[in-house]
Amino acid sequence: MNIYFSEIIRRLRKERGITQEALADYLGVSFQAVSKWERGESYPDIETLPEIASYFSVSVDDLLGVNLAEKEKEILGFIEQYDNLTDEKLKHEIIINAIEKYPNDFRLKVRQMEDLAFRNSGKDYEECLNKVRAIYSNIQNNCVNDSIRISAKRILASYYRILSDYENSGVTYADSEKIICEMPAMRNGREFLLSYLYPHETPEWKKFIMDALEEEISLLCHSLSHLFEVPDENNDADWLIYGMRAEIDMLNLFYEDGNYGRAWKNMIYSCGYLGYLYAKKGDYENGIKYLAKEAELAKRFDGLDRITVMHSRSFDGREFDKHTLGSNYSAVSRVKYLIEEKYPLPGEFRKLPGYKDLIDTLCSA
Repeated sequence: MNIYFSEIIRRLRKERGITQEALADYLGVSFQAVSKWERGESYPDIETLPEIASYFSVSVDDLLGVNLAEKEKEILGFIEQYDNLTDEKLKHEIIINAIEKYPNDFRLKVRQMEDLAFRNSGKDYEECLNKVRAIYSNIQNNCVNDSIRISAKRILASYYRILSDYENSGVTYADSEKIICEMPAMRNGREFLLSYLYPHETPEWKKFIMDALEEEISLLCHSLSHLFEVPDENNDADWLIYGMRAEIDMLNLFYEDGNYGRAWKNMIYSCGYLGYLYAKKGDYENGIKYLAKEAELAKRFDGLDRITVMHSRSFDGREFDKHTLGSNYSAVSRVKYLIEEKYPLPGEFRKLPGYKDLIDTLCSA
């Protein structure tokens, strides 16, 4: 059995933000003893281990790193399941089980915070707001991983923005803006810095370039949607059509092989929304054309193997795991719901033979 005590006690002490002297005073030992523990030169008496474990709110097994590899594998399994699901109920069940088993892992805590904040569109704020704030405070005060700390800031800022629309939440946009202003600029992000600073003569650099490019495309799609205020049904249809066509053209530029990687959902839904806009405008021919394109893309996505290799000029050789968009995500089911129930298509449009053929195609998929 491997003993990881020196690494673990050093990490726990730093996460707690205390000095070797402060820990030594609490335990009634010299700070030189604590220093030797952290260097792996000696170990505390067996009677002291429960006291140290209690101080850091961990078990003695956790303190010694017993079965550390197995524990890490299980935690990563929980994280993969949670991140690759789209069903809120399943995500909630997974994170509850994970936190119950590993209550002190900050990677799980930040996902618990996300689950509490965004389930039921934030409407459970009377029950969840104080819990979200408590987890956030714990992460900011005790976690030394900047990535987790920043993720927690993003979640809280987004949560406050949602709650600012609820009359009795006691939260305003100013609460969200205060946190946003503490966040790093885009150019200080991980993907961009790795693509920019990683040694260019190494094979890993190409992967980091592709990571950055896909992240930038995803953000650009979001920005285009906000610029053209896609959800605003009062906007001029031609203005919205221009925005949707711009997004589709951009995606086809980068993914000319037809494998849209992380942007599959963006492409599918942009085609569908464009079809709806044409139908709303009275251009039924283009309405059918783009809704049919949405259905075609949904069927193609569902028919993909889980792992595919991309061959566009920008992403040649890059592997795409479609479970990153949701392990239980069905594009056909989602598109069928959008076309039949979500898009407010004109009644006359729904009577067209092309519309019926479209629904029959989705039902048979």
